[in-house]
Amino acid sequence: MRICVVGLGYIGLPTAAILVKAGYDVFGYDVNDLTISAIRDGKISIEEPGFEDLFREALSSKRLHIGNSIQVSDVYMVAVSTSLKDEGQKADLGPLKAAVKDIAEVLKDGDLVIIESTVPPGTTVTLLKPILDAKKRHYYLAFCPERVLPGDLVRELVNNDRIIGGIDPESTKRAKAIYKRFVKGRMLETDALTAELAKLFENTYRTVNIALANELAILAEGLGGDVWSAIEIANSHPRVHIHLPGPGVGGYCLTKDPWFLIDGYEGSKIIKESMKVNANMPAHVVEVTLAALQAQGKDPRRSKIVVLGAAYKGNVADPRESQGFRIYALLRKHSDNVVIQDPYVKEYRNHRPAKDLNDALKGADVIIIVTEHDIYKKINWDSIWKKLGKDPVLIDTRNIMKKRPDGYILIKLGKRSK
Repeated sequence: MRICVVGLGYIGLPTAAILVKAGYDVFGYDVNDLTISAIRDGKISIEEPGFEDLFREALSSKRLHIGNSIQVSDVYMVAVSTSLKDEGQKADLGPLKAAVKDIAEVLKDGDLVIIESTVPPGTTVTLLKPILDAKKRHYYLAFCPERVLPGDLVRELVNNDRIIGGIDPESTKRAKAIYKRFVKGRMLETDALTAELAKLFENTYRTVNIALANELAILAEGLGGDVWSAIEIANSHPRVHIHLPGPGVGGYCLTKDPWFLIDGYEGSKIIKESMKVNANMPAHVVEVTLAALQAQGKDPRRSKIVVLGAAYKGNVADPRESQGFRIYALLRKHSDNVVIQDPYVKEYRNHRPAKDLNDALKGADVIIIVTEHDIYKKINWDSIWKKLGKDPVLIDTRNIMKKRPDGYILIKLGKRSK
């Protein structure tokens, strides 16, 4: 049996490698010639524990074939990236539709098509199925979304429960058989629409909960309270699980999936407001920064402001929808001397990175901790105090500072510390 994985990005390429390890003959298809060339040369940009070894093993097996034109197969697994149009609130399904049209051109009777790409509710049946139906083949179709956590992708592709949503029972059965070869978690069988909803519900729940935590942080600041202690105590209740606040929401999924869920649904209130709350958090961090400089009588234009963290979460190299980049861009409107530093991120685009942590901190007036990397938790603030500006300010948006180091002004998101 040959499986064609369509889209060789962050999900597609690791999935292809795992399918090879499971014993399948795999053809990886992508329309990006640069992506194909890099993979054939053994060059990978996905930094995930265990992935490089898995990828090298797949290449050496001779059962992973890569190309930029689709090949006739028995199963087509679509992992094309889906995004928002023009940074808006509507799903851009153009690349996904194009991928399914490519599949339709080579589809045979009895083939199985699996959609892993995240989509708005109803997409599998109302948008993609008609494209395949046009070729008048007898095929099977299922929506089976990825559910992985960046930083633990390889392990979770294998160990997490898998949602199997066929357009009919036989489609569900056939898709389940494919995943059963390598997935150790449970197979959660359902229909395509319920599978689409479940995927979006997961990330929307997290986004809304984070928005609540962020609003509680701002409320606590205004009252002079401590949001971190209050959340910890509240979560001791057996039926309460408030997430933690932060400088905004980053990453590829939480910033778009809620918009996918309500795409075409004008009645949404809570979800829209939650997205707005999270989107405003970088601006709040900047307001706190400027207020701290003003309280010291310092001109932001002449002050060095350091943003620690370009990855959207701790100890990963993923800068997609980075809160650090947003904060950096906003600060650049007020200061001529803003730098950003991250030990994991390699691509900074138009942002000004420091050479290293020491270079970033030298002469700093304000240091904003945006990402909870372990390396930032281990900084010896006492030893670098003399290298900084007068009365340096630490702004901790992640609650990694457990006490105020001598000689610093410490400001925590959700708690103003003296």
